[in-house]
Amino acid sequence: MSNFLHRRCPVCQATNRKVLFRQEFASYSDGGLMPGYDVTVCSACGAGYADDIPSQAEFDRYYAQMSKYEHAYRDGKVSDVDAARFAEVVDLAGPHVKSGDRIVDVGCATGALLAEFKRRGFTNLQGYDPSRVCCEAGKRLYGIDVAESTINGLTSHSESADLVIMTGVLEHLADVDTSLHLLRGLLASGGMLYLEVPDASRYDEWFSAPYQFFSMEHVNFFSPQSLSNLLTRHGFSPVFVCRVKRFIGAQSVEPGIAGLFKLNPDSEEMVVDIETSPRLRSYIDESAKLEATIRQKIATLSDSQASLAVWGVGTHTLRLLETSELKNANIVAFLDSNSRYHGKTLHGITIEDPSKFMRPEVSILISSHMAQEDIKDSIVNKLGLKNPVVCLYEGAPVDVLS
Repeated sequence: MSNFLHRRCPVCQATNRKVLFRQEFASYSDGGLMPGYDVTVCSACGAGYADDIPSQAEFDRYYAQMSKYEHAYRDGKVSDVDAARFAEVVDLAGPHVKSGDRIVDVGCATGALLAEFKRRGFTNLQGYDPSRVCCEAGKRLYGIDVAESTINGLTSHSESADLVIMTGVLEHLADVDTSLHLLRGLLASGGMLYLEVPDASRYDEWFSAPYQFFSMEHVNFFSPQSLSNLLTRHGFSPVFVCRVKRFIGAQSVEPGIAGLFKLNPDSEEMVVDIETSPRLRSYIDESAKLEATIRQKIATLSDSQASLAVWGVGTHTLRLLETSELKNANIVAFLDSNSRYHGKTLHGITIEDPSKFMRPEVSILISSHMAQEDIKDSIVNKLGLKNPVVCLYEGAPVDVLS
């Protein structure tokens, strides 16, 4: 348990909550965020959220220093999966704005979503992202103006917008109220806010790795009802709220919620969310069953004491280092394609650039469900490494390491 203060419910601001689960993470040598959090449900409105987390200022620092959305290993370009997702966003939001309307994407990464708007004839586009590298990539790749800014820094940008977009951002925010207040201030009269967030009321329908949806970076667990409740409290009414399915990798799906909201001071009363608590409990129960299988594989690896390089230093690995025998395995290196991690240490071991890893006798353990196939392709085809490869999600035998 850390020493952070308890949060108010980000949806209704109540203080009473029920703790369902404790998520835990190992820590980097520097640039980390927190050792874990409580997965909780508000006793008043039923919304799900992470409690015992650091301040928004700490989250802002983390994203500025540790951004993983620059796609450096693809020269900043997004994957075909992401490109298809952005096209679906424009399909949903585009019909509600005119080609000359000012469209602002907050937390836009490299600006690829705005580039899709541009491709379809929209001309007045602006992006904001806390990563300087993302800002530079937006201009270089798409000719999109991406300014370096956190949400709290948007007060210095006075030009109003007809449509403000935040996809995959609201679930990351420790201080939801301040951010929505600032976003509301960006809107012109009659302006609209388009949001996409993961759908916590369907986590149990789309399994990847155990507890993976309880990411270190995801601290608000929305359902369609709780998202609507939040926007209602901030003076918005829904134009539409719908459930969507978003592919986030070659073998991973994230259930999502897409909503378009307009300012309306006479918006309706909030309705208690009755979905989130039972569905989160179901997800936690199913994760525990899957984790038992993963832990057994890792225990076999640890017992063998074969030399391992662990590829992947995200939530998946951070959790396993805290909760499984991975911490006792003979790990000689961590590998990750994100240059932000290179040179840091995890569990006292240096995180290295995979392209410079030249120890063919060491087996590579892929510690990711979402990116497992992409990493295998990098090992075998792009880098041509001859190392033995161990996958946690294929039923691959581990006795090859003995």
